[in-house]
Amino acid sequence: MAFRTGRLSGDAPRDVAEYTSSLGFDREIYREVLLINAVHLKSLARMGYLSPDALARGLAALKEAYDKPLSLDDPRLEDVHMVVEDYLVTVVPEAGENLALGKSRNDSVATAIRMRAKARMLELADSALNLASRLLERSFEEAETIYPATTHLQVAAPATLGFILSSYASRLLYSLESLIGVYASLDYCPQGSAACCGSTLPMDRGWLASQLGFTHVLEHSLDASSSRDFVIDLLSLSLKLLVIASDIAEWLIHDLTAGLLDIGDEFCSTSSIMPQKRNPVVLEVIRTKASEALGEAVRASSIIQRRVGGYVLDLQQVTPSIWRSLKEACSALEMLARVVETLRVDVDAALERCGLLAGMVELANYLTLQHGVGFRRAHRACGRLARMLVEKRLTEEGLREALQAEGIDVALGLEEVYRVLDPRSIVASYATRGSASPGEVRRMTDAMRRRMAELREWVSENRRVLEGIVKRAFNPQVM
Repeated sequence: MAFRTGRLSGDAPRDVAEYTSSLGFDREIYREVLLINAVHLKSLARMGYLSPDALARGLAALKEAYDKPLSLDDPRLEDVHMVVEDYLVTVVPEAGENLALGKSRNDSVATAIRMRAKARMLELADSALNLASRLLERSFEEAETIYPATTHLQVAAPATLGFILSSYASRLLYSLESLIGVYASLDYCPQGSAACCGSTLPMDRGWLASQLGFTHVLEHSLDASSSRDFVIDLLSLSLKLLVIASDIAEWLIHDLTAGLLDIGDEFCSTSSIMPQKRNPVVLEVIRTKASEALGEAVRASSIIQRRVGGYVLDLQQVTPSIWRSLKEACSALEMLARVVETLRVDVDAALERCGLLAGMVELANYLTLQHGVGFRRAHRACGRLARMLVEKRLTEEGLREALQAEGIDVALGLEEVYRVLDPRSIVASYATRGSASPGEVRRMTDAMRRRMAELREWVSENRRVLEGIVKRAFNPQVM
């Protein structure tokens, strides 16, 4: 490579070049690098360092490379930046020879990663919104379907399937608020900071930022050209969404095994030896992805934290973690959305699983509110009754004994107890905001749908900004 020969004695051996080359994963930022170079050529022309004719031919050549990608198979060219420069030197020497004037690979790759990450984040937002939409559709349909809510993997209280499904949608939407924050932190442009300390060329960094679809300039040149702190935010966001996906998958596997739910055969497999098996393999893979994302986050942060000063080649090894993590998050969320569409519930089994035990807190509330018994005393009495239920020895006499043991003297019969403990009446009687009552489930579902519409518009607006970069970059008339 020609740029080596001034300081070094010659080209690196192919195996050495392959060892340090980033071409294998530079494909992810290929088009962003071309856009950055197109805008840089315009910047040089604006400052009078490139003729209008050279600019027009240079932009046309870059547009051709954008539409028909160049080969990234020669490791001696090190990375995508040098592939593009080598190509442009060949086809438009006046532009290619000056492509690195006032521009470093350091600021360009930092800019390209941010640009590509923004596009990937919009895809991730689409995937999360798609899953949330499927969850809310089913939530509305199942707003009255009695279903057990659990704590410590034990039935805790009667709820509805709609309530459970909407809880995951709620988590996804709150995570998308985090995504907006991470997107905003990416919306600072490093371009024009050069290698580490800026340039003696009077680069208009505000203009560069606007042309590349950024709202702000990342001013400090050393920070702009070398820091990768934003990667931690990106990977943390992927991890956060995949934790939710893993929780959904684990819940579905648990309740499929319990006979409460079922999913489509297309998301299951069977055993090579046990013909009766119907294994939820897609969900089993999905629940591993949070661990993979955690591994990527640990890997990246371990590389990032060992840096002194400006850019070091260690940083190029971080970028594959970004693309892998974002890709896996999108895939897991999209696959889950398809699984949710096939979800079926055994209504009778779900009601039976709730049983009478799950309503014991409401019986304690009843004793307190209707009979004036202190809650802690009522709680102890209901604990005794719960034990009798489990041991199948709850009778009228046992009821009286349990109450008397706690000094409770009220007229309460088994028929009244069973009425209070009925899961359907309990669910219908929930009175607090955000509860599992069907009315609240539908209200929350509607509210989340409205927020989703706002988030979809946010995605569309930012996607239009990114699409505008391509429309401007290769047009020599747009300066």
